[in-house]
Amino acid sequence: MSGGVTLADLSRLLQGYINDGAVGASLAFSQGDGETVTLTSGLSDRARGIPVSPTQLFKIGSCTKTFTVAALMKLAESGVVELGAPISHWFPDLPGAAAISVRQLVNHRGGLPEFEYDIPMTPDRIWTPAELVDLAFRVGTQSAPGGPAVYNNTGYVLAGMLIEEVTGKSLGDYVRHQVLEPLGLENTWSPSTESFPEERMVRGYYHRPPPAADAGAGIAAGAEMWRMDGVLPYSDALQDSSDSFPFTAAYGCGDMVSTPGDMIAFIRALFGGKLLADGMFREMSESRVAVSFPGTRMRETGAGLFQSSYADRLVYGHQGSIPGYVTVMQHEPKSGLTIAMTSNVGSGYRMSFYASGLHQVLDQAIGIIMDS
Repeated sequence: MSGGVTLADLSRLLQGYINDGAVGASLAFSQGDGETVTLTSGLSDRARGIPVSPTQLFKIGSCTKTFTVAALMKLAESGVVELGAPISHWFPDLPGAAAISVRQLVNHRGGLPEFEYDIPMTPDRIWTPAELVDLAFRVGTQSAPGGPAVYNNTGYVLAGMLIEEVTGKSLGDYVRHQVLEPLGLENTWSPSTESFPEERMVRGYYHRPPPAADAGAGIAAGAEMWRMDGVLPYSDALQDSSDSFPFTAAYGCGDMVSTPGDMIAFIRALFGGKLLADGMFREMSESRVAVSFPGTRMRETGAGLFQSSYADRLVYGHQGSIPGYVTVMQHEPKSGLTIAMTSNVGSGYRMSFYASGLHQVLDQAIGIIMDS
């Protein structure tokens, strides 16, 4: 199969995703040290009929976590932060801090309470990181650190706060100087702590149908992930959710905006040893433990990197969702394939097409690329 046919097949795949109900999508991939190829489909703004372009910005949700950990590892690499040190050194008043290590903040084993499913959707509210942590301890349950991996955003908020305290810089500024600029990433920002070109953002669209009669209380049982009451009504139609979740409510666990091309360059640099010393990268990629996150492809977690399964291949990277957006970035060491995809549709119902349909597209995209 020639490259031209491969790109034509990928274009048809993306168009099929749009035909099935998505609004817009951007896909980039590279093989080994080869060039990065980007394809787009659909609209970045339905009201104005503007098509998606390769340099437009998408909210990447929890893919932010990989950037945050890379920044933390730069501090550990320089000897300023010891990953095994208790976080009570920086957070003496945090419950249980003496038993939680810096490493456990970012490997989902810190036992910290979670805030994501209870945070009120107040579009114009400016959250401080400390307020997010306080919310987690009000609404969540703390457990002993070092146990099974339980997905946790609070640890990443604390990791961002730690980075800011140690460096005297905002999290976005430190990530920019230690990660983005050294890699030449010119299309990635941390909007909760730095200005960014808002005019380049795609609009996000959210599907919030009335809940099924048999939906249980948990997310795995069909409940909605986010508290959208008072922000978006129930509707079978897609609604613009671009501004429903303020960037400051996501901070170091999910505030970043980027392009698939930049995410490809970032992941390639991580796996290619161009950003971190080998030992620091192993901190991210090894010492993994099994996870069970319904509705995801995640199988094992390291620190800021998950082992996931796509197209029957074991890949390493992250996925992210935030109201109106879904993102995946992955690397397969065996073949050298790096692939990233962003979409501007989403849903609080994790198993719906709008929340999970992108993952099936990625399966097929990997198959097309690897069969060429």
